[in-house]
Amino acid sequence: MSNTWTSELPRVLLLHAYSPRNSGDGLLVTLAREAIEQALGPSDIKVVASDAEAFHGQEFYQWQAHLPDCLSRRSRRISMLATALLGPTKEIRHLVREADLVVAVGGGYLRGGSLGPAIKSWGAHFGQLRLAASEGHKSVYLPQSIGPFKGIYKRAIERNLAQLHTVYARDDRTIAEFKSVASMERMPDMAVLELARDPKQDKKAANLAERPIFVARELTEPRSYYDLLEAAAVSGNFEWALQSTGGGNDDFPLTLRLNGRFPRTMKEALDESQPRIVVSTRLHGALSSLIAGFPAIHLSYERKGWGAFEDLGLGDYVLNARDATLPEIDELIERIRENPEKYWAAIDENRRNILRRTNSLRETIKSIALTNLRLTE
Repeated sequence: MSNTWTSELPRVLLLHAYSPRNSGDGLLVTLAREAIEQALGPSDIKVVASDAEAFHGQEFYQWQAHLPDCLSRRSRRISMLATALLGPTKEIRHLVREADLVVAVGGGYLRGGSLGPAIKSWGAHFGQLRLAASEGHKSVYLPQSIGPFKGIYKRAIERNLAQLHTVYARDDRTIAEFKSVASMERMPDMAVLELARDPKQDKKAANLAERPIFVARELTEPRSYYDLLEAAAVSGNFEWALQSTGGGNDDFPLTLRLNGRFPRTMKEALDESQPRIVVSTRLHGALSSLIAGFPAIHLSYERKGWGAFEDLGLGDYVLNARDATLPEIDELIERIRENPEKYWAAIDENRRNILRRTNSLRETIKSIALTNLRLTE
């Protein structure tokens, strides 16, 4: 695999990809690539990922330090953690230096409020942020939920963010926590932008199938969340579908237990011609449902969920996952069934504003890339 850019097309390096085994993360990579090509036209896009092998493409590069083969093969996680101290391979450093544009996928991977998330973020993502900051004039971060961070780590994150051309934040708490970063702007989640761009009018007009779909995931500090899942499973009113099977985001054991038999994937469920109501704990399970024309209720456990649904005008259809009850969910399901037109009208009312923000994002991407193309000609 060559470490040089050979195409005459705009050279774009996409950072912070995770794994297609998590459907939400795979969606964010797809949406990032589409946003780049909508702004620039055909482009030579190379991708740095935490699980590059799972993407099955020569344009995907594994995020890792240069270590002896025996260590690299033994543990991908050890190799990624080493990048925090040693930096990435020469191949990746070359790619970022020679790129016309550096783009980070959207998401919520820059977190460090407690030890576990801080270690994961440090190994898999901090080095990529530092790499993007080294070429900050040509780097843009697609909509993020960043934080919380504390102490030295927060100062390091803040210092690197400040060197980037533009950082898009997808929730107000991120803006508040990093108010000193002048390059930060509020922008809806990438899936929200896609939904505004390509609403599935044909699905919206269809009658809703009777049985809703439920997407579950494991939660830390769950409070009454697992009681809710058990009540929903006992009711027999839901099909349980699988959103993520990747690494530390494997929903399969929980979904199998709740479903009682091998579950379908969300992709399979959303391929149905007749839409169904989706109740999803995973944000991108909810947003991918909306993109497919399936009305969704989101059980949010992080700031990103409220931000996304409020941007869409659907703030009434997001509940706190840790405290939600089955009667509350049933009430929202009934509200959608009684007047689905009102549900979709809330999104339509917000589309114009979202599309205006989409155009702003594309213009930023285009401006950065064209500036650097001229500099290298």
